[in-house]
Amino acid sequence: MKYAITNYKERIVWLDVVRLIAIFLVIACHCTDPFNASPEARANPDINFWGSAYGSMLRPCVPLFVMMTGFLLLPVKQEASTFYRKRIPRVLFPFLVWSILFDLSPWFIQFVGGSKELVIQFFPWEPNPSASLADALKTIAMIPINFTVYATPMWYIYTLIGLYLYMPVFSAWVEKASDKAKLWFLGIWAVSLFIPYLMVFVSQYLFGTCSWNSFGLFYYFAGFNGYMLLGHYLGRIEKPSLANLTKCGFGIYCVHYFFIGPCYMFTLWLGVPLQVVVPVSALFTFVCSWTFVYFVSKLPGSKYVVG
Repeated sequence: MKYAITNYKERIVWLDVVRLIAIFLVIACHCTDPFNASPEARANPDINFWGSAYGSMLRPCVPLFVMMTGFLLLPVKQEASTFYRKRIPRVLFPFLVWSILFDLSPWFIQFVGGSKELVIQFFPWEPNPSASLADALKTIAMIPINFTVYATPMWYIYTLIGLYLYMPVFSAWVEKASDKAKLWFLGIWAVSLFIPYLMVFVSQYLFGTCSWNSFGLFYYFAGFNGYMLLGHYLGRIEKPSLANLTKCGFGIYCVHYFFIGPCYMFTLWLGVPLQVVVPVSALFTFVCSWTFVYFVSKLPGSKYVVG
């Protein structure tokens, strides 16, 4: 297979469409959090069913993001240090800004007179949010180690930075490998995707894993690097459109969780039927997030806030 060489400054219309789909899916996926997190939802079979059903159907969002990363950046044409200097700050600064804001939110909401219940509506995975600034600062201090339930979407940024660190190493093989070799890799990787199901239904330990070893036979083929290679392998299409979404996409990912709770509450207030609460609240969240990021992107230094 031969790939058409594309100038990255040009818009790739189908990639913009995929990005639109991926961003909407991730927003819709997080709109299931109020369904899945609350005791009321777990006690209500209808809410529990729809939350689980939507949550399962919407999971392709993250693989789509990783595939787009592989499509656009593999093979890496720069020295590793140059690549790291160019790519990592673009996600690191917005990640830090929004992680801090998320972690300060429970304290701030209660500081200005909001109730603990309101915080739970906004951040449904934390059933007992603290009103203490000291506790908020502790969660902020943990950002280099891991995300918190207030900044749930930020788990992906740790993974993305890890992919960036790995990409120049992986790229050396991608650049030299034949299409046949890439297909072999993707085939073994596809087999590895079923291991979690085998661990549930067949055996807890498989292919050499045990209580003292979690690095089994397929370990080096499993994970997001397969999606990254798949995105690279699918090829390139030239020509422009939806360009503003491409520009705003990372910012939308960073900020959208702020709008999940309010949009969910607004959707309930409208009396939307239970079966479509998730897609409707996702649509509201998407529009609010995109609008917010669009205006912020017009400000000086916005790349440090919304990428």
